[in-house]
Amino acid sequence: MGCLQQGWNANNDMDDPIALPGKIKKPANYIREPISIFQLLAGAVMMISIVGWLLLLTDKLIMPRIANKGVEVKIPNLYLMPFYDAELLCEELGLSLVRMRMRIDNSHPAGIIVDQFPVAGTVVKPGKIIEVIYTVDSDVILCPVLVGRSPREAVLIADSSGLFVDESKNRYAHSARYPEGVVMRQIPQKYTGMMSGDTIRLVVSVGHKPEEIRAPRLIGQKINEINRLLVKHRVRLGKISRYPDSSVPPNTIISQTPEPNSGMKADDRIDVRVTVKPKTERMSEE
Repeated sequence: MGCLQQGWNANNDMDDPIALPGKIKKPANYIREPISIFQLLAGAVMMISIVGWLLLLTDKLIMPRIANKGVEVKIPNLYLMPFYDAELLCEELGLSLVRMRMRIDNSHPAGIIVDQFPVAGTVVKPGKIIEVIYTVDSDVILCPVLVGRSPREAVLIADSSGLFVDESKNRYAHSARYPEGVVMRQIPQKYTGMMSGDTIRLVVSVGHKPEEIRAPRLIGQKINEINRLLVKHRVRLGKISRYPDSSVPPNTIISQTPEPNSGMKADDRIDVRVTVKPKTERMSEE
């Protein structure tokens, strides 16, 4: 009887939530809450998004690798081939052709490839870039390297090459690489073929972009010489008022709003007052 009693208690303990803490017995009146339409829509949108991303990943990354696995191309011999013919040939082979530099060579017509890298016969993967050197006439001037120079040095170098830099048309930009006052970009790029007297445009660095923006001091500056300061301080020129004054050279800024060192936001505008010759002086000169 004792053993039977113990077995009966063990069987009853299986249904006792207190005896088995890990098992939770649902109440007799438990009813599962129905899933709302919003939950169904949210689940459907999530599933569609996941499937879309998987398809995109497969199309852009996995399939191209599978398709190009083991595919190799032998670089053709482009020597003495016209550049545009060579470009078409490389496109058919899945290669890219870029001009590395030019060579003045009167023994060949202009636009003929005289060197290439990698060399012909090299086995590469599709998409490889081939750099070539091609011929130009002796009258062509190769644009010098001006990046990394000061604007004044750039003017002298361009002048010695028979080219021209108009400093009044310089543009300015912030740069984390080039310090303030150094040419960071040139148009056209180095080694581009140019003719005597052609103009090179410069982009000059104004240094790192400031986090705190304050109005620069424009008073005393010529109105056509403040672009560098405006770009450096991340502000713009606002309204220009003319004021007759014979004691100051024309086009000189004599006042500004807001005042120098005032706190500003990016692209805020500064209004200035600029001197002009008095009307009586202009009439006497005429």
